[in-house]
Amino acid sequence: MRILLIAGRSWLESTASPDEHRVPVRLLDRLWLSTRRGVELDVVCDVSRVLRLLESFGAAWNVADYDAVVVLPDPCRPPLPPRLLRVIDRLASATRVVGVSDAPIRPGAPSETPAGGAIGWHEIRIAPQRGDCPATMVADAVGGALRGALDPHADLRALEAPQRDSVAEHLQRIAVIASSAFAVGSAAIAVLSAGRTRTLAAVGPALGDQPCVRAAAVRPVLVLDAWNETHLARDVRPRGEVRFFAAHPLELDNGAAMGTLSVFDTEPRSADEFDPEILRDLAVLASAELQYAGARA
Repeated sequence: MRILLIAGRSWLESTASPDEHRVPVRLLDRLWLSTRRGVELDVVCDVSRVLRLLESFGAAWNVADYDAVVVLPDPCRPPLPPRLLRVIDRLASATRVVGVSDAPIRPGAPSETPAGGAIGWHEIRIAPQRGDCPATMVADAVGGALRGALDPHADLRALEAPQRDSVAEHLQRIAVIASSAFAVGSAAIAVLSAGRTRTLAAVGPALGDQPCVRAAAVRPVLVLDAWNETHLARDVRPRGEVRFFAAHPLELDNGAAMGTLSVFDTEPRSADEFDPEILRDLAVLASAELQYAGARA
């Protein structure tokens, strides 16, 4: 699957928050969870500049080779001029084009059109509120719009999900990898059920249904030293002898919380000893195993 992402600079620049402006990474996660197919994502910056290049050199850039093109202008940007809108029309005549913005990209056109065809235009309006993660909203919207168009056999493949025994083995393998990657005494994969967590795979002693495990189902949690970080809220402080605790949510392809992948140890850690990207990648793998096995929290 090949996708071209044409994004405004603000969506690609890093910030102090690990949850913001991570559209390429989050989009790859959503598409892989939705389709379980390899995704080749080409990312180019500055919507107006790229559309002008396509206007002048479109023949040298065969966009029909892409399964989809995603147009993501910067928030609160000025409207695109008519000549660049004609470039978008030309793209939509060759492949599937999805536009995501807080304001109409093509004034006068419907804000949302059927998402089922292999070519054409599909516009999605997002309206982030205070506390929302815009990058996640974009990834969810694009993933949902492209799932049916790019993966028409998704429902059939759900019938071919692996047996639960093999899924348990895969989850246990992910837990082993997590404990080794972070050199911790324990790692666990748990799912949410009726407001409580149930451990499906674990290396070392499990924490069980602690508040910190439930909290990590909706947001990443990192506690480097529970004994010395006195400012921690109760819902993220591990109990007992555990001092280091890190966890990442497991999510369905629509972004709904499904469970957690956590690593923890009785010895504290420093910030440079923890790489959140590794934990996130392992959480994506665990989410996919659970989803395609039909496990639902």
